[in-house]
Amino acid sequence: MNPATRAAVAGARRSPRRLLLTGLAVLVATVFAAGAVILTATLRGEVTGSLSSVPAGAAYSLETGGPSDGADPAAVVDRLRAVPGVDAVSESRSGPSSVEAGAASGSWTLSTDPMTGPLSTLDPLTAGRLPSGPGEVLVGAGTAERTGLAPGALVGIGGRTLTVTGVVPLRSGNGDALVVPDGDPAATALYGGRIAVAGSPDPAALAAVPGVGAVATADEQRDADLASASASADALLAGLSVFVGLALVAAAVVVASTFRIVLARRTRELALLRCVGASRGQVARSVLAEAVLTGVVAGAGGAALAVAGGWAVSAVVGATGTEVPELVVPWGRLAGCVLLAVVVTVLAALSPALAAGRTPPVVALGAADATGARGPRVRVRVTLAALALLAAGALAALAVELGDALTGTALAALSGMSVFAALVVAGPFVVSGAAALLAPLVARWAPGRIAVGNARRMSRRTAAMTTVLSLGVGLTAALLVAVAGASADARASIDRNYPADVVVFPGTVDRDTDALAARLDAAPELTARVSDGIVLVDPAPGADPVAVRSAVARGAGDASAAFVADMREQTERAVGAVRGIGLGLVGVTLLVAVVGVGVTLALSVSERTREIALLRTLGLSRAASRRAVAAEAALAGAVAAVLGVVIGGAYGVLALAATGIGAPTSGIPLGQLAALAAAVVAVAVAASVGPVRRAGRIEPAHGVVAA
Repeated sequence: MNPATRAAVAGARRSPRRLLLTGLAVLVATVFAAGAVILTATLRGEVTGSLSSVPAGAAYSLETGGPSDGADPAAVVDRLRAVPGVDAVSESRSGPSSVEAGAASGSWTLSTDPMTGPLSTLDPLTAGRLPSGPGEVLVGAGTAERTGLAPGALVGIGGRTLTVTGVVPLRSGNGDALVVPDGDPAATALYGGRIAVAGSPDPAALAAVPGVGAVATADEQRDADLASASASADALLAGLSVFVGLALVAAAVVVASTFRIVLARRTRELALLRCVGASRGQVARSVLAEAVLTGVVAGAGGAALAVAGGWAVSAVVGATGTEVPELVVPWGRLAGCVLLAVVVTVLAALSPALAAGRTPPVVALGAADATGARGPRVRVRVTLAALALLAAGALAALAVELGDALTGTALAALSGMSVFAALVVAGPFVVSGAAALLAPLVARWAPGRIAVGNARRMSRRTAAMTTVLSLGVGLTAALLVAVAGASADARASIDRNYPADVVVFPGTVDRDTDALAARLDAAPELTARVSDGIVLVDPAPGADPVAVRSAVARGAGDASAAFVADMREQTERAVGAVRGIGLGLVGVTLLVAVVGVGVTLALSVSERTREIALLRTLGLSRAASRRAVAAEAALAGAVAAVLGVVIGGAYGVLALAATGIGAPTSGIPLGQLAALAAAVVAVAVAASVGPVRRAGRIEPAHGVVAA
């Protein structure tokens, strides 16, 4: 280990706080990355362990052919039962069905199950008993909770009245669900296609049965189902990886800025190392060694926090009585997260490390206090920013022209990242310009003058805070605009495609729409008409909503009835869920940005101890020094809010255009964007609380001596 590296390691040992501050943003990003990996692994384990529809006792899984390939499914099942070696046969059937159940009447999911034997897929009942034959039905546990149905209750399906005998847990999502025994007349109109066979028959004999399209062993079919489930989990991981990448990009910007500030404060130390014989390469390698140490500590700490958080969340949720999947901790992938943290930290420190190595010893000793105030190279930065903006414009135009939603969205995202790259490069000029515009407004306020002066003099430092914050704000603004546009488009689509309170689609039995409409119209609570092959139903004036639902369920038969009010509610629920998940993911980038603001200001106050002490000596009060630091944070937050809202809003509209939706029909959500901007400024000021308090504690004489 060369002397410069030993000095860097010794410095980290003497001042662990500096190491912590430098790696704090990387730690937050690693927590997110490791948490995403644990979540995906747990989801994959849960899905692959329960998604396969092949019963545990099945030996073979059969796919039935189309109607032209043989007899009806019931005949196929009967023929299979006659095959030597077959112990049991069950055809899985499921689909929507009109159910009359008071205020919850409507289209429910109806499925079949043999109820007993090796081919039953039901979990233990939570109440009641299993059906003993046709005319009895099980209700899903979630449905029972929502509707109040319990053993002994009656429901109507296709003109028949069925008795609820038990409550069973079902994986039916948010929809209402019922289960009837195999062969129940209520299941005749449901979709089939997969048949499970128990026993030890000859596969060739199964394949020879008319109507059987394909034969696979139960294990082969489970493997196929699990592969599909794993693909879904992998797709989720790919989606989360985008946000993990954004958080790591934000962390890299913060770390690069932090290293610049730290090295500016250590210029004299590095210069002394050069004077006693350390080469440029040794100085640069010492900085990179410190970056590796920072990345290892922050990465390992982030991974450990993610694992501890996963166990804690599982324990808390499990204590409430909710069934929680077993936490899967993929240690190999977590090690990859730690390695990624190290790589990101080293890459972020590369430029400051090379700059530290290039500083001549004599110049460094004479300019130790001014290193951080060197202005950015205008020509290089302007050229790079212009190229990035040209690339962003070309990608945006291509995203709109392609007409493919997936590719267009990806191109729009790449365009946005190009704009962010331009902002990173040109950030010092943007900050200097904003500070110049604000200077006349704060000319009579000493803390404001100090904050604006620092922003202009240390434009690269302030720009690092601003650009990272603008990334988080831009992502949030784009999400708000895109969700508002998608929600408005979904509502408009419902109003356009469903011009009535209830829309009834013909079933497999009730194909005659005129007869179906006449039957529905005969109910005093309803008025019905036929339009484009579907039946449109409106409530009669003054009709009770519960009576309307019951009348529709009675008259629809096996037809599927869609209540527009329910569709609107489901749409709003889905939009709200997407908004919540998106804001949660984007919030991690914002959290990294806020951490960056706090770290940068903390190091800034430490770097400016002599300056603040001198100002205190000249009459600046303790409160005014605090306000100056808070004003600097507010300036960074305000610039980030304006840039993020404008750029993010534009890219939200671009994303809608790329997906074919177009601009929001209800307009841009200006209220939400304004609230976002105000919140960002407030959060930036809140992040400066620690540095503000430290600035206020600096004593004039002590600061001058200690600096």
